[in-house]
Amino acid sequence: MELRPATAADFPFLMEMLLEACNWDGTPWYDEAKVRRDDHAWRYLDGWPAATDFGVVAEVDGSPAGATWARLLMSERRGYGYVADDVPELTLGVAAGFRRRGVGRGLLTEVIAQARAASYRRLSLSVDPDNPARKLYESLGFRKVGVVGTSDTMVLELQPPAV
Repeated sequence: MELRPATAADFPFLMEMLLEACNWDGTPWYDEAKVRRDDHAWRYLDGWPAATDFGVVAEVDGSPAGATWARLLMSERRGYGYVADDVPELTLGVAAGFRRRGVGRGLLTEVIAQARAASYRRLSLSVDPDNPARKLYESLGFRKVGVVGTSDTMVLELQPPAV
């Protein structure tokens, strides 16, 4: 598996991975048209990449296998896993044929390293309690801090709080 930074050219693949994340249980809740019409979902890609966005794409044997990216979503246009204006929120998607092969762990490990290098103190995400990815998040240190709708908001502490 090769990991590389996500770029503007990856937008179509990030859309695919957002759909994987939204439709994680196989139920087709979203398609691209619905994502673009739903401001709450669209904010995860609208204007990608902004100056503060960062992310990673995984490729296996030259094929895109998954992606994770983080964005600062502000309180007036918060994401499902919003915690604070200075906490990037993650989106993670792994293509169905590449799941349970370490792709998600590799992606998350790299995006966590990117967040640390950028001096962020925390990362957040939103996950359905029944989504198997939740166990991966917990294994990397994410902890539940709240509930929005039917999903849990989880946070990873990257650095000790400033004193």
